[in-house]
Order: sequence, then structure tokens, then C-alpha cells
Amino acid sequence: MGVLDIEYNSGNGALEELLLSIDRPGDFCAHGKLLAPMPRLEVEGVGLLSFPVPDMQVRALIAAAERAPYGRGPDTLVDTSVRDCRQIDAARIHVSGGAWQDTFERILDSAAAGLGCRAERLDARLYKLLVYEPGGFFAAHRDTEKTNGMIATLSISLPVAGVGGELIVRHREREAAVDMNAEEPSELAFAAFYADCDHEVRPVREGHRLSLVFNLCVRSGDEDTPRRAPDFTSHADRIAARLGAWRDRPDASDKLVWILDHDYSEAGLSFDTLKNVDAALAQTLGPAAARADCELYAAIVHATARGGATYDGDYVDDWGGWGDVDADDMEMDEAYDSRVWLDGWAGRDGRRPPFEEVPVLPGELLPQGALDDAEPDNQWLHEATGNEGVTLERAYHRAAFVIWPRSKTLNVIASTGVDGAVDWVAAELDRNGGTADERLEHLFTKLIGLWPTDGDHERDRAERGRMLDLLSGIGDEARTRRFLLDVVLSRYRPGDNEHLPAAIGIVGPDAAERFLADLATAHVARHPGAVLALLRVIQEQGRDSAAAAWGGALRKSVHAALLALCEALTARTGDDDEEEPKAALDGIEDTAIEDEDWVEDDWPEEDDDPQAAEPARPQSLADTFRDLFASRAGGAFRRTAWSLDEETVRNAFALAWRCGLTADAARAATLIVRLPEVVAPDRTLPAALGDLHREGGFPDTAPYAALWGCAAESLLGRSAAPPDEPRDWKTASDTGCGCEHCKELRAFCDDPDARVARFPLRKESRVHLEMIIRTRRLDIDTVTERKGRPYTLVCTKSRASHQRRLAEYGEDVSHMESLVRSAPGGAQAARCASDLARLREAVAAGKPAGRERT
Repeated sequence: MGVLDIEYNSGNGALEELLLSIDRPGDFCAHGKLLAPMPRLEVEGVGLLSFPVPDMQVRALIAAAERAPYGRGPDTLVDTSVRDCRQIDAARIHVSGGAWQDTFERILDSAAAGLGCRAERLDARLYKLLVYEPGGFFAAHRDTEKTNGMIATLSISLPVAGVGGELIVRHREREAAVDMNAEEPSELAFAAFYADCDHEVRPVREGHRLSLVFNLCVRSGDEDTPRRAPDFTSHADRIAARLGAWRDRPDASDKLVWILDHDYSEAGLSFDTLKNVDAALAQTLGPAAARADCELYAAIVHATARGGATYDGDYVDDWGGWGDVDADDMEMDEAYDSRVWLDGWAGRDGRRPPFEEVPVLPGELLPQGALDDAEPDNQWLHEATGNEGVTLERAYHRAAFVIWPRSKTLNVIASTGVDGAVDWVAAELDRNGGTADERLEHLFTKLIGLWPTDGDHERDRAERGRMLDLLSGIGDEARTRRFLLDVVLSRYRPGDNEHLPAAIGIVGPDAAERFLADLATAHVARHPGAVLALLRVIQEQGRDSAAAAWGGALRKSVHAALLALCEALTARTGDDDEEEPKAALDGIEDTAIEDEDWVEDDWPEEDDDPQAAEPARPQSLADTFRDLFASRAGGAFRRTAWSLDEETVRNAFALAWRCGLTADAARAATLIVRLPEVVAPDRTLPAALGDLHREGGFPDTAPYAALWGCAAESLLGRSAAPPDEPRDWKTASDTGCGCEHCKELRAFCDDPDARVARFPLRKESRVHLEMIIRTRRLDIDTVTERKGRPYTLVCTKSRASHQRRLAEYGEDVSHMESLVRSAPGGAQAARCASDLARLREAVAAGKPAGRERT
């Protein structure tokens, strides 16, 4: 990792010295020889072996075995220049014998003691029988973790005549050479070494070598049975003191990251599978960290570096490049982009804590120089792009202990996001039986303070919901109120509605009024449906419980929401003046406005009430809207990107009616009538009115009648009578193009008698006509006749527009039926009588003969 700009922790030299002084409980390799009764070893296809194994049986084993492969990255290869030996799978090997169990336990005890493990915590799983012929060898390599919990390999050589084949095991700068030959009839040679050690088998010079290979795996267990290690009590006391001094320094780093001596995969990293000095250090550091009120975890340190690539070779291709080279041939200049972080967390209790990626900051790594000479695990060569030359990217990973003061846990795990922090607090709450004591209350307070207030609002959406659920679950009024106002208010999204009602119920009416009113003002323009749906849920809950206590808070919140909604609608009318648009309600006298159920004495009057003036009344509501919709009578209204659906309209007016907000309802109705592209009068309004008609008393009001009249006029203007059947084959001919072929197409469209036209054209011209027909939605079906040259585009007129119109008409009739059922009542009935009569006639005309009229 020499290209990385690593800044180590330079202020804890005494602590570093203490940690480095902890002795190894064992070594990276343990080996020996044992005279003992031989096992009963039977190999399928060969039979029961004799000891020493005679040449005839050795040849039989070779015949029954397969070439042994080796792994390179994700691949498994057979290459005798790297590995020259044969193997027989464990499934074909049967080992037994009356004395074998005792013999094997002696070997396992010796290996475990040499490695610093507890023998009773080890499982030995037979993996292969390896057969080395003269010249057989295995080049330097590392064993992969072939099964969960594997920490080491055990090799037992069987008695057979042979010379050479020494096992060489290396770890860091140390090396052990083991003579694995066993020539005596009752002799077994064995060696055990950790899985991350480099090792090789030197060539067999004479004879053969036969080895049973076992995977040594650690059984999962609790902390009450620690690994055998020297007594480091004094070390633990001094380490705890040093950690305490570091913890209390005002300029101290948030955490310390101690690089481990051995390598571990992310899946294989746990406190149960630590090896050698790492296990000894964990046994000492764990109690020391607890005494210093610090947390201790294991994690994987990831590092990436990217920099310019340089090539020291001589080959240059014809284009001045390096030719056929890969990342292994390259060196990196000074890295200009690097990153170091932690993940793959493991706790001392065996659990996987819910932490996400946590950055490693400058001054947190120990010991000094631990990563300076690390070799990359992966590297990639990137071609030159734009102004950037050829670059080399390298990735490293090493295991580490991570220590931080318990008081900084939230700061550390929330450093890249709140998701891991919420998970951790939730786990702590669960451990405490779901009850928040003083410590957990402090954690919740701190987590709210750590919540990001800027950046990507999408990132913490799910965590907001989880946090609301946690706060609601413990009934914490003060912290729920703070979270609503400090976090949710500025970052609200529709998905929060699932979690907000319970939280709002916790904080009480006063806080709810402030939150909901501010929420409505800030977010109705962007999320009108979601805000109004939330208020509807709150209103339904309040109506069934403490309605009196919540009534005022809800009314003010709904008022704020409707004002914000009207402002958003006003912005879409294109009007620059501030005068209230009143065209839709001019001349409508609403007797319900004077009803005490609508207007409460303690609610302030609104100066902009559109009911304040009462000009002359038109003959019917249809007269009011006829001019407005005349230009749109020929087709259905299109919804814009910002539009209100039927549920939003229904919630807006239901809430206004239930809260007695007459002026707000009237103003919203006026604006909706003026914006058919925002609230479709032919679809959205009939559906919403069908539900609003069940709001007792509301159908007798002017706002309701205005919406109903708008919907009626829209549908009547288009579908008062069934569409006429086409009388000939003349069809729409707007091609929008003046080319010669489009002129011929228009002539065909305008011909009332022609049904089929043939256009022999080159491909590009055929494609052009087909695009015109499709994009202009002309009533023409096309097919290419592939005979002769050029091919012929055959155009056949259809009734597609008429069929679409019939389908639209059928939907219009259905919505007109709905309007008949939801017609205004009371004082508004007479004013809507003309439109109602026309709707009845239109519905009757649209029904099949003999069907009962509505």
C-alpha cells in the first residue's frame, strides 16, 4: 500500500508498544512425528492399505486418483507446472481402526497446542488423500477457506518409501521447513498451519509421498470457554489506562483501527476464528476496552487507490502503446484518488452488528507502517479517456480491531449515514426489553441531533419511518415532537404517511397543530395528495376519539393545507393579479354558509371569501361554464404533470366540509373549475363527487354545485348524443408534411369511396409514410407487400377513431349516470335542474333499447 497516503496514529506510542508486546499463544505452524498403531484405511477401487504402503498399492492409488487442480482467483485450473500431484476425494476414503481415535486425538492436541488453539474447539474434516510421485510438487500458494469456520490445514503423511517433498510454510518474514517423510511402519508425520500462510511442497526426489489432508475448523461457542493463552492481566490493566487517557483527550481521534497480524475473509472474520497473536490480543484487549468504557469490534479494512500507470518493459506496439500488457505488468505513480473504510463487522458476542461502511480517517490506523508493504488483492488497468491517461486501480483488504469510546458509538456509525445508527439503537432497545431507560433516551436524543439536515433527502427515507415507529413504540412525546419538527418537517415524502399518524398521536394536539400546519404549507404544492391523505387519516382518528381536543388543531391544519393548495392552483391559472378568481361561483347564493355547522364563532372571518358579493344569478350553472368549456368540447381533457386525482379532490372537500371551512372550499372549487387540465372535469370530478355526495349536507352547497356543474357541462359538451356512424370512408388527412407521397396519402384520406391504396415505394419512403400514419394517428392499417421491386405499402382505412370515440362515449355515459345519482340537493337542486334533465336525456340515449331509464 505504499502508494496510499496513510497517516498513522502518532500520539499513542505507549499504547502501541503495549499491544505489540503481547506474546503469541502458539505459532503459525505446528509439526512433529508420532509412533502409534496405524489406522484401518480403505480406498474405494484400491482396497485396504498396508503399511508401509507397498509399490503395488501406490500404483493402484495413482490409477484411481485424478490430477489435483489449484485455484487462481475464481478459477480452478490443472497445470502440472504449478501443481504436480494426484488426489482422491474424501468420499472414497474410509478411516477406522480400534486405536485410530486415540492416535488422531494425540495428533490434534499437539497441533492445537502449537497453533495456540483449544483442541476441544476444533473439528478436523477429512478433505483429500494426496499422492506425490517422483518429481511431484506444489508451488507456493495459500489454502482457501473451504468451509465455514476453517482456520487451518492439517496434513498427515502415511508410511511410504520416499525422499524429499519437504513442506515449507511461511508467515510474514518467518519460515518453517518440515520433513514430512514417514518410512517406519508405525510412523506418522504431521504438520498443521494457518490457512492464510504461504506454503509449498518441494519436489519428491525419490519414491512417493502419501498425505491425508484435513480442514481444521473452529466450533462456534460462547465466551465462557476462551482460548488457551498466557496470563496478560497486567497488560490489560495498563492497556485500559492508556485507552482511558486517549478517550479523555480533547484532540483524540474518534476511533483506533489496529491492523491484525493474520488475513481473514469477510465471511470468516469472527472473534471465534482469530489466529495466533490475534486471538491472544483479543483476549487481552477485550477486557481492557470494557474497563476503559470503550467498544471493541473486528472489521475488514478496505482500501482503494487510483493513479497513473507506468510500464518498465521494452515492448512498444505499432501505435506507440505498451502492447499486450495487464495490470500485473504496471506500476502506479503517486495515487491521486484513494479511500479507506471499514465494513464486514463482527462483535465479541458473535453477532454481526448492523453497521454500514465507516470511513477510516487520518490518524486512526495502528500500528505504524502496518499497511506500507501490503500487496493488492485486486488491481485493474483502465484505458486512457479524455484528458486522463492510462490509470491503475488497486484494492486491498485487511482485518482489524476497531476501538472507540462507548460515548462516541453513534458518532462513529452515523458518520456515513443514519441507517446503521438507527439499526444499532433499535437493537439496543430490543436488548432492553423494548423499554427506554435513561441511557436509551440519551441515545435517541443524540441520534436526532446527528440526523443530516442537508444532502440527499431520499437516502434516509426508510430510516425516518423506522425512527418514527421506534419513538411511537416507546411513547416518547418530547423526542417524537423534536424529530417531527427538526427532521420530518423539512424532509417529508409521501412514504412517511405510513408512520406519521401514530407519532402525531403521541405528541398531542398543540404540537400536532404546529407540525401539520407547517407541513401543509411547505409540502402541499409538491405532494398535495399525500398531505391531504394524511390529514384525512388524522381527522378520522380524531373523530373516533378525542374530537374536541383535536378539532381546533385539525381545522387550522386543514385551513393551511387548503390555502397552500389554492395558491398552487392559482399559480397555474396564469393570472398575475391578486384578486380572487370568482367566475365559476358568481351569482350563486349558498344558504349553507350562514349555517352554524359551517362557520364557528371562534374562527376568524376571511376577507377573501368568494361568497361576500352576490351579483345577478344566471339561469343555470350550465350557462356559467358553457363559454369556459366550449373550446374543449371536442376531446377529453388531458392531465398535466401536476394534477389532482379523485382521492385528492375528495379529501380536500371532505376535510373542508367537516372542518367548516366554507370560504376555503368555495375558493378551491372556483380554481378547479378554471383548471380542467389539472382536475379533469370529465373523469376526476364525477368520481370524486360520487363519494362527496355521501357527506351529509355538502351536496346542498354552492362549492359542490360548482364542481358538479363543471363536470356535467364537460360531459354534455362532448357526449349529449351518441356519436354518428361514419357515412363514407373519408377520414382525417392531416399529415403535417408537404412531400409528394404525403400529398397522395392525403388524397387517399379525402376520397370518400376509396378503402385501399397501394404505394410502391423504396424503403425510406415506406418508413416515412408509416411514421406519419402512426404519429398522426390516422385511421389506416399498413402492411408491406414484398413482391416485385420496389415493395408496396398497402394502406387500408379503418374505423379506429370511431371505435375510440365509441369507447370514450361509453365511459362518458357511465360518468353521466354517476352525476345523475350525485346531483346537488337543497337550494342548489333548482339551479342544477336544467343540467340534470339534459344528463338524464343523454344517459337514456346512450342506453340499449328497453333498458330502464335512470
